[in-house]
Order: sequence, then C-alpha cells, then structure tokens
Amino acid sequence: MRLFLKSAMRASPLLKSRSFATNASELRSVVFKDHLRTVQMAEAKETVLPGGRDLFPLLPKAFAGVKQIGVIGWGSQGPAQAQNLRESLEGSDINVKVGLREGSSSIAKANEAGFSEEKGNLGEMFDVIKESDLVVLLISDAACVKLYPKIFPLIKPGATLGLSHGFLLGHLESVNETFPKDINVVMMAPKGMGPSVSRLYVQGKTVNGAGINSSVAIHQDVSGSATEIALGWSVGVGAPYTFYTTMSDEYKSDIFGERCILLGGVHGLVESLFRRYVQNGMTPEDAFKNTAECITGPLNEKISHDGIKSVYDSFKGEDKIIFEKAYTAAYTPCRDIIEEVY
Repeated sequence: MRLFLKSAMRASPLLKSRSFATNASELRSVVFKDHLRTVQMAEAKETVLPGGRDLFPLLPKAFAGVKQIGVIGWGSQGPAQAQNLRESLEGSDINVKVGLREGSSSIAKANEAGFSEEKGNLGEMFDVIKESDLVVLLISDAACVKLYPKIFPLIKPGATLGLSHGFLLGHLESVNETFPKDINVVMMAPKGMGPSVSRLYVQGKTVNGAGINSSVAIHQDVSGSATEIALGWSVGVGAPYTFYTTMSDEYKSDIFGERCILLGGVHGLVESLFRRYVQNGMTPEDAFKNTAECITGPLNEKISHDGIKSVYDSFKGEDKIIFEKAYTAAYTPCRDIIEEVY
C-alpha cells in the first residue's frame, strides 16, 4: 500500500509533501519527569505522558496549591470528569466540587452521582467559580461565548481556568479580546465523548491501558505550575496517553474533523455511493440499504479497529489491483480538497 500511496503523491507534480504544522513543543514536567516518554510519530518525535493508576499518588503534588477543583457543567464531559477526578483524588485534601446554574435540571443527576450541597461538593456555578483554584469549564461552546464576560472577573488571580476545547480562544480572537492576564489558562481535551471517558476509566481498574487519550495545551502560565496542573488533570480523568498541542491547533483540528470528515466527508461518501448504486441499476430503496451498510456495517468496523490498510490486505489478486487503482486515483483530489478545507 505504501508503494501506490507514493505513486499517488507523484501523480501530481503540484502536490508537495506537506503536513499540518503545529506549534506544539515537548512536554516538560518536574512531577512526572520520570514517566515522560519520547515516541516516533510518522516522521517526527513527540514527548508523551503515559498515564495509569500508578501515577495517582503524584496528583496532589501536580495540583500543589489547588484546594478545590470546580467542575462547571453537567453535559457530556462534566459527569465523567467530575467523578473520575473525585475518585482519583480520593484520600487527598483536594475537593472536587460541581457548579451548576440555579434551578438546573441536572442537579438531581449530580445528586445521584454523589454531589450535593450537604456534602460541600455541589453549588451554584458562579459561586463555585469564585472559590475554586482550578475552574474546569465544561459548559457548551455557546454558553461559554455568552457567559465569559461574567465568568472571567470571578476567577481568582493566580487560579487556573481549564477548558476541554479551544473554541473559546477562537471566539476571543475573532472579537479582539483575550483571557484575563492574571490567571493560568490550560486545556485538557479528551479524544472521546464523556460517557466513554467514564466507562473506560472504570474499565481501567482491571484492564491496563484502558481509557481515552487526551491532549493538553498551556496557553497562559502566570504561576509557573500550569503544565503540572494540566498533566495532573489529564492523568486524573484517566488518560492512558497525554499529548501536547496548542489551543489554537486543537480547536481548528476539532472543527475541521467535524465539518470536513464527520459531516462533510461522510455525507459526501453516502451521496456518492447512493448515486453509483442507482446508476448501476439498483432501486433507490436497495441503494439506500447498501449505502447504509457500507457506512455503518462490517467495513466501518474493520477500518475502526484495524485501519484502512486492513481493507487492502483483505483483498486478493484482481480485487487488490482494483483497490490500488481506485485509491491512487482518489488520493490527490481528496488531499487537495481536505487541505483546502483545513
């Protein structure tokens, strides 16, 4: 497959060997220095932090100076991160407190998960923001854009604002505004939805390496401890591997993935397959069924588990040649479109 991939790249003299550049640098940590690893990623080397429950005893040191972590919101990420952090920090003096708007319908769900005003680990969101040393802001992008003028003045000087998506940075840049200059700003972005972060954290109790990988970014470090806090946050929610990025790269790649791949790309595949089946004589009903099967059936599962190369390897003889020709023909125009979208 590598040979015909190279031939696909040679097919267009205008197509240079480019990569989506990142400004990310190596991870550096005092607390986790003995656990950092350098790994080969395609043509580049990258420093990563392998996680694991054996690192949990280091969390109080990573969170030095943090007496309370305020998890704001109870949407996709909120329940998972709040509960995972609470369990990972069990036995320490750090309080994990959930902040919700007054009258929120999620209060009952938070109560069921063991967060309550009586226990001192549930409160009104703005009160929790004011009193927390690490504010993990997990409300929706729209809510962040609407509420940041009220949230920013409430964060204590020297405290840390933690985000799990860099979208707010993109909005601030678009309106020529910035984060407050007297706080740390970090990001810890799990590469999966909240329920998966929770489920695989539990699975990690018995299966070594289970969990959702994450990337961290240090956007502002006024205290000198922002990196340790971000890494501690990642380890605490159960990330088996933590990678370094920037908030700008994260939100751009995330939006790119949603718009170009998950929405635009998949829609384009569905539309193209449907047209092909109909042009080859299928009824619209059968074309729809076959298209849905291609996108959601065994082929999708095979690519998800073993990658696109496993599809190529499963073919024999003439079928393999047909695959090579189709892949090579599609590679250059698809790459041009994808790079233009990015």
